[in-house]
Amino acid sequence: MSIELENLRLALTSPEGKSPFTITNYLTVAKRFLNFTGDKLPPSKRKLKRFFAQQEEKGISPSSQKFYFVVLKKLYAANSWLWPLSKKDQPKILERLPITAFTFDEIKTLIKNRGNYSKEERFYLALATIFGMSRLELAQVDSKDIKNGKLYIKPVQHGKGRWTVVPREIMPVIKEYHPRQLYVGTLSLIFKRTLIKSGLQEKRGCSWFSIRVALLERLRVALVQNELPISWADDYLRFREASIRSKRLDAARMAIYQDIESTAQEPYALNKIVLQVHPFISFWQS
Repeated sequence: MSIELENLRLALTSPEGKSPFTITNYLTVAKRFLNFTGDKLPPSKRKLKRFFAQQEEKGISPSSQKFYFVVLKKLYAANSWLWPLSKKDQPKILERLPITAFTFDEIKTLIKNRGNYSKEERFYLALATIFGMSRLELAQVDSKDIKNGKLYIKPVQHGKGRWTVVPREIMPVIKEYHPRQLYVGTLSLIFKRTLIKSGLQEKRGCSWFSIRVALLERLRVALVQNELPISWADDYLRFREASIRSKRLDAARMAIYQDIESTAQEPYALNKIVLQVHPFISFWQS
C-alpha cells in the first residue's frame, strides 16, 4: 500500500472509526484515482476534473460520483494536500428517481428465468427476493456469513446484525456460489445484467431496493391474510421499527396474536413463521 493510501487508512481508522468495509470502499476509490493521475503528487485540479469526466463517460451514476468526491477530498486532507475544488464542482444529482417496486408477476419472471443467470446473479437474486436485502447488505456478504443453514445479515450502519434461517428452496443456489464482499457499484452491475437476462424491460428507477419494496408490500398482505402481525414484515426486513400504521393494526388484533407472539420469542421462530407465508418463496421451487 502506498504512503498516500496508508495516510487515508489511518485517517479513517482514527479518530473517525469507520468500519472495515467502509474503509475498503474508500481505499478502492482512492487507489483508482491515484492510478489514473500517475506519479505527480498532489494531483492537480485539472487531473481531478478529468477523473470525474472519465467517470461520467463510463456511465458512473451521479450518486456514486458524489461519493467519489467525498473520498478524494478525504484523501487530500489525509495527505495535507490543498483541496483545489469547491462545493460547486461537486457532482450534482439533477433528478431523484422515484422508488419503483416490481409487480408480483415481474418478481415471478425474475426468479423463473434464473436458468439464464450466472451463479453469482442467482445468488444475489435469491437473497434479495427472500430476505429483501438492500444493495449494501448484499455487498457485505461473504462465505463465512453462511453456515449450518443460517445466513448472517450484517448491519448497514449501527445496530446489531442477525442470523436468519435459509429456506430449503434456495439452498442449492446458496451452496453453488462462494461470495466475497463487493463494491456496491458491482452489485448495481449485477442487478442490471440480471434484469436484462430475465427478459424484462429495464424500468426507470428500478434497483435492488425495488425488490425490497415489492417484498414488503406483498408480505404485509400475506401476514394479514394469515392473521399474523403486519409489523412482522417490517421486522423481517430489518427496518429500524415497524411503521406506526402497522403497530396500530397489530394492537387492534393483539388478542388474536397473543399465543403467536409468545411462540415468536424462540430463536428463529419469527423467521420460520414468515417463511411459511412468504409471497415469493414458491417461485424458487424446482
